[in-house]
Amino acid sequence: MTRGATVEMLPDASRFDVDARLVAGALGLAGAAGLLVARVALNAGLAPGVAGSMDVFRLAATVGPALGALGIAATTGDPVERIGVAFVGVFGLLSVVPAATTAAVVAVVAGGSLAAAGRWRQVGRPVDWHMLPIVLLAGAVGVSLLGGIGVEPTTLRSIGSQLTLLGAAATPALLGHGRADWAFGGLAAAVLVAVGVTAPFVTGAVTLIGGGVVGASLLVLAVGLAGLTTTASAATRTRHWHALLGAGLVFAAGVPASMPRALAVVLGVLLLVEPRGGGSA
Repeated sequence: MTRGATVEMLPDASRFDVDARLVAGALGLAGAAGLLVARVALNAGLAPGVAGSMDVFRLAATVGPALGALGIAATTGDPVERIGVAFVGVFGLLSVVPAATTAAVVAVVAGGSLAAAGRWRQVGRPVDWHMLPIVLLAGAVGVSLLGGIGVEPTTLRSIGSQLTLLGAAATPALLGHGRADWAFGGLAAAVLVAVGVTAPFVTGAVTLIGGGVVGASLLVLAVGLAGLTTTASAATRTRHWHALLGAGLVFAAGVPASMPRALAVVLGVLLLVEPRGGGSA
């Protein structure tokens, strides 16, 4: 028997829209994962030649999820989600212009929250504790982006890191999961703790550079990784590809203190909310 939120398939879901959401997630994940790998490889000294291409990786990590958001806006049948995700996509693309940074932050935070709320209502999920990971991750986007543009950066980036990791830890609430899924999550957490204890400097450097994590303890890191691993395991076991892409986006993005990271988290949240086999009605 599985535990967690019961997910129902939406009636009359169009095949075109299902594919559109999967393509959107794949675009976003490609950009976010590419930037993550480039950052870690560069700072580990494994690929010094990547330094000259970091602007390209950052651009791809911005454009990928922004285009994915616009794809969802073009295919969703829910007007609330359409408005919210359109703001995310349009202002995500505009964020590459320095003069539009502040406006983009406001639009992505407000639009992402509106889109998630609209999608939650559209798929028929109840307003209850299962919303916790969505609330935590949406809060992480808002707090972290404010810190990223210079508003109390030390304090807000630390708070954003905690919210991101706790939101990741709570993602199993969004889909059914079993004992094997929890076992994989526990194993991932145990490995992280073991590495963190034996090589704290390396662990801290990787989580800072790769995940943008600031001021989080090893325990909170482990709990966050356990939650995402449990979610990814359950999504793979049930062939819930939307949720698998969503978990991958949240993992690859890390703390959403920059626009590329924030766009990936917003897109990841929308895919995590998606029911298995569902699409826009």
